[in-house]
Amino acid sequence: MTAIVTPSAPSYAPSPVPSKSPRNPLLRVVGLLASMKLTVVILLFFGLLTFVGTLAQKTLGLFLVQRDYFESFLVRHDTGIELHGLGLEYLEGLKLRIPLPGGYLLMLLLFANLMVGGVARLKWRWRNFGILVTHLGMALLLVAGFVKLHYSYAGHVALYEGAQTSTMVSFHDFELALLRQDGTDLVERTMPADELARAADGAVTIDDSKLPFVLVIDHWYENCAPEQKGPMFDAPTPVVTDPSGAAVYLRPRELAKEREQNQAGCYASVKDRATGQESRAVLWGADMRPFEERRAPFTFQSGGQTWGLDLRRVTWDLPFAVRLEKFQKTDHPGTMTPADFRSTVSVLDDNSEQRVEIYMNHPLRREGHVLFQTSWGPNPESGMRGPPFYSVFEVASNPSDDWPKWASYVILFGLVFHFVQKLTRYLGSSSHSAKAAEIV
Repeated sequence: MTAIVTPSAPSYAPSPVPSKSPRNPLLRVVGLLASMKLTVVILLFFGLLTFVGTLAQKTLGLFLVQRDYFESFLVRHDTGIELHGLGLEYLEGLKLRIPLPGGYLLMLLLFANLMVGGVARLKWRWRNFGILVTHLGMALLLVAGFVKLHYSYAGHVALYEGAQTSTMVSFHDFELALLRQDGTDLVERTMPADELARAADGAVTIDDSKLPFVLVIDHWYENCAPEQKGPMFDAPTPVVTDPSGAAVYLRPRELAKEREQNQAGCYASVKDRATGQESRAVLWGADMRPFEERRAPFTFQSGGQTWGLDLRRVTWDLPFAVRLEKFQKTDHPGTMTPADFRSTVSVLDDNSEQRVEIYMNHPLRREGHVLFQTSWGPNPESGMRGPPFYSVFEVASNPSDDWPKWASYVILFGLVFHFVQKLTRYLGSSSHSAKAAEIV
């Protein structure tokens, strides 16, 4: 019997699986920044931040919410939920705070996502030209916001008819001005409120060898008011005798929800280096414009010169002067609610005088500054009801003022170009398909 042997297929040893080399960490970061998933996450956090920021505005006010939620890297949102009943005594009385990425961090991530994913890694073909232009327009919007945050400033001007000014006053920020009389000139040296705030729990000492005295700032309050000390009560803060002989002290107040309503104050001590004589004063930063233009700083003598200390809102000089010629207010029929209010102003510089009307959505733009009609007010002596009225203008200096407009044009052009390009390709393919069907 003959055995039949069927040849089997040759066997081969399995080829070794090539080991994957570890991916470059830099490429991983680039891939993450270019990811569409990152875009979705960023937009979701933007929505959440807007929601919780809107809730917080009810208690914190617009300024603090804008600063702490949208101009910061990280946010600790106070939910208002008290941590009690958890069996942990050290948590009693505390509130639950949720950490969130701030608007500044989200903007940086979105910019990186646009530039890496939408520009650098986008296939640079003619068919993607519209998308590329659209991404660049959105990036320009973010850059405009960055420039505005870091390089712009804003304040206000309030004028009665016939009055004029060439300075603008900050809404929120204070500064301490050290003044020195030099003949007919007044020399100023300023210190921002951020440095003075360290005196809230201690003292800020200015010991400059170029000055003939040592200055100490203490008891800093973001909102307070000076009051006269009476014999029947104890003052909560130090009492100082002013030049008129009255005993005055600062009474702290709760911070107003709207920051522009706060009036900062502090105590100042001046010690002469040569004589050792010391004087003390109360400084209060209330601004009475347009009712009162003059300032009354605390003055003292040192080193044979007259010096002054003035706690005031930050002021900026305008490159031109503004004079209010006429303020006009039109009320709704039968009410005292204004339907429209506008101002006629004269803009004066060294060479010309121009008359301009400013009203809602019709600002004055000149030499890098924009004046908006924002408010008005009556003279308190008239019973807070009728004329004479004063007009209030918001003044802003923003190097990127027109950038959002041009960015919108760029985005519109990119979207329209991409739409026309897609439509042309679609119509071309449709006509080609129709011709092919006719041939068949």
